[in-house]
Amino acid sequence: MKSVEMKVRPKPVTSHSFKVGLLSFSDGRLRVHNTLADTIQRHAAVLAKAIEGDPLLTVTEARAIAHSSRIARDMAREARGAGIEVALFNIPVFAFPNYSLLAARILDMPVALSSPKDGTLPGLGGIMAAHGALRQIGLKSRKFWGNPLEEPEVMAELSAYCRAAGVISRMRGSVYGLIGGRSIGMNTGAVSPQQWMMEFGVDVEHIDQLEIIRRAKGVDEDEVNRAYSWMTSHLGKISTEGKAAPENVKQQIRHYIATRGIIEDFGLDFVGIKCHYDLSEYFVTSCLSAMALNDPYDWNGPKEPIVMACEADGDGALTMQILKLISGYPSMLLDIRGYDSRNEVYVCCNCGALPSWYAARSDDPRENLAKVFLEPVIPKYGGGGAHFSHVCGEGEITVARMSRVGGKYHMFVARGEFIDFPREKMAETCAAWPHGYIKLDIHPKDFIDVFNANHAHVVPGDHVKALEMYCELMDIAVDKAG
Repeated sequence: MKSVEMKVRPKPVTSHSFKVGLLSFSDGRLRVHNTLADTIQRHAAVLAKAIEGDPLLTVTEARAIAHSSRIARDMAREARGAGIEVALFNIPVFAFPNYSLLAARILDMPVALSSPKDGTLPGLGGIMAAHGALRQIGLKSRKFWGNPLEEPEVMAELSAYCRAAGVISRMRGSVYGLIGGRSIGMNTGAVSPQQWMMEFGVDVEHIDQLEIIRRAKGVDEDEVNRAYSWMTSHLGKISTEGKAAPENVKQQIRHYIATRGIIEDFGLDFVGIKCHYDLSEYFVTSCLSAMALNDPYDWNGPKEPIVMACEADGDGALTMQILKLISGYPSMLLDIRGYDSRNEVYVCCNCGALPSWYAARSDDPRENLAKVFLEPVIPKYGGGGAHFSHVCGEGEITVARMSRVGGKYHMFVARGEFIDFPREKMAETCAAWPHGYIKLDIHPKDFIDVFNANHAHVVPGDHVKALEMYCELMDIAVDKAG
């Protein structure tokens, strides 16, 4: 598989960033600390500049350098009060390791320990001693030795670690909205609220799909008409026949607006909607909700993508939320449909909708939507509405999936590429559904052996390192094939 060169870090389309707390540590003897303070501060400036180079990270620096237990304790408490989500300890000297231990115990989050490669200073010993102290009591940390502004590998690892640690903090206290329940008998998507709270700190709010139907009756009809006009003026092709009759598509719009209100009123961070077969059989499918919620825009302008997993796939939604947070991009859900041996691509599609952003990966919604066709819902479903079909534009991607093996979470992680094909190829499966053609350096037999679900999830770019670090910090096994 060819490598896609990423000379410039792509700009995320989500608005979130992780707050990195930068805490510096020193020798406990005041006279010695006074000789080291300028050196410590210089390396802190290097770290701050490096971290700010990652568009998903911002820095909050402690007011003082810890050269006593009291200062270490106080600045850790201040950092917690400032809402930091990642802890970065600046240790360019042999700082007393008990100061790092005190601060880390108060912060209760994974710690990055940084020291420059400077033979005149014992910083390597400093981070090794601090790391050992943290490990003794089961705290998570990782050592980073080098200058991230001068060594790209150090910067890449530090950035990946900060993103991974940030996801852990951001997930704690978040709320998943389970709208409906288990869909078409898929146990792999069922949620254990107790396990999610215990392992990830995520609460599960169960909401009936009837709430979508109830709220849809009272939405602003001016917005419904404006939304339909916006969509039909930008989409590449519009069907108005049969199940895609304007009133059915407008009902899908009402369901999206209703779901948007549910998310706001219940304080939900990500959601799954059952759809099959209650909504899809007797009302309209949730395809438009899946597309519009996951997109970084709608007819009202730019917005934060909200993860929505079709078929109430809980572990799928969990994977998508992790991918979105760690990358800064919309994530998606795809069914693994088959393998095209001639073109050596995995054929993936979904009856629901992928974010339209993936059609062209453009900041301009019009460029993306021009490649999306509004197609009638297929006869398989008794209800009405539209599918929104397109072929995902080519480019580097990360493929992932959380699953449970014997009750314990695993994550499949692989780097791949979307390969572009003409729209006509979709007719080999279902032309009305959006498709992604994925190239992986994994033989189909190896992939089938190790993959534990029918849904896979994707974000642009190579985030394998950050996901592996996330799994290491969370004690989640990483599944790889080949």
